[in-house]
This record gives sequence, structure tokens and C-alpha cells, in this order.
Amino acid sequence: MHTFLKYLLLLAFAFVLPSTAGEITKEQEIKQMMIKKSDTFFAILADKSLDDTVRKKKVLDEIGPLFDFRLMSRLALNKKIWKSLNKAERKEFSEVFVSRIQESYLSKLDIFADVEVEIGDSVRVKKNRIELTALIKTKADTKKLIYKFYQTKKKKWLIYDISVVGVSFLQSYRAQYSSYLKEHTIEELINKLKLDPIEDETAV
Repeated sequence: MHTFLKYLLLLAFAFVLPSTAGEITKEQEIKQMMIKKSDTFFAILADKSLDDTVRKKKVLDEIGPLFDFRLMSRLALNKKIWKSLNKAERKEFSEVFVSRIQESYLSKLDIFADVEVEIGDSVRVKKNRIELTALIKTKADTKKLIYKFYQTKKKKWLIYDISVVGVSFLQSYRAQYSSYLKEHTIEELINKLKLDPIEDETAV
């Protein structure tokens, strides 16, 4: 399973900027909410009363609206390739890309049984960009992640990328897809994503 997908489930949310002086900063709010979202996610996994279908739906309902999957699908292709696609091709690629990510991580929920999350610092790197560091601990090792947020036109904060031990999820996919499209069409790429088994697609 793609490393990004293992951590995609853990943490996500949307935010509205505080409007009154003296309120906690957006960076602090993001950190606090990340902790709460992590707790909620693990509570769903630990609920033995839920069957597999219901558990997956609850997980997706909890985090699905909080990532900007559409933006992620656009950024997974380089600008030149994206601009070359017509409206129908863009729509189809986005739908397939999003569906593949969701199907992949929902099929691997059991891997989180022995995972521990430690939330670190949240830092504003640009006016409309905030990055939060987290440590993902397993029995085998500890990985440093950076969750990247941007502010939408509706003043919400959504995750659009994750860096795992210094490697961007989106950059990994962009490199892979760009290489594939040198010798194949976008239609062939879409069909490949539709038909190939859900498995590791990049080596982050």
C-alpha cells in the first residue's frame, strides 16, 4: 500500500479562520483539531459493534469532506498535461484518481491496530498555507510526516498533500504519471487505474 495512503486516514479536517483578537491562532486550532480527529478515527476502528461496511462508511464520512481530493487529482498531473486535457478527460481522471485512493486506504484499515500518532508543531509557511508535523509510530519504526493545508476561497482549510520522510505524495504520483504518459495516452492511464489491482503504485 502506498505510504501516503496508510496515513491519509489518520488526520484531516476543515477550518474557519478566527475573527476576534485574542482567540487561539489558526495554527493552534489546527493542532488541537488534528488531535481530536486522530482520536475519533481510532475510536471508530476500536468499535467492535461496527461491521466492516459500516466502519468504512463512518471513516469515509469523517475524513472524506476534509481533504481536497479534487485539487489533489489535478496536482497529480503536471500543469502541461492537465492543461492539455479537455473538460471530460479532467473530470474522468479526477473521479478515477479519487476513487482509487479511497478504495485503497479503506481496504487497509486493519494496519492501524498498532499505530500511534504524536502531533507536533503547526507552522504557517505562507499566508494561505499551514504545515503540521506528526510522528507516526509503529513497532518497527517512526516516520515524520508533514500535513500540508491550504485555505480555500470559502475560508476553509483543507489538506492537499502529505510529505512522508521528506517525499511528497503528489510529487511521487506526478513523476510516475508523467513517465507513463510519455508513451501512453490519458485514456490508457485512466483505464489502467480502473483495471489494475489496488496496490503500491509508488515507492515512497
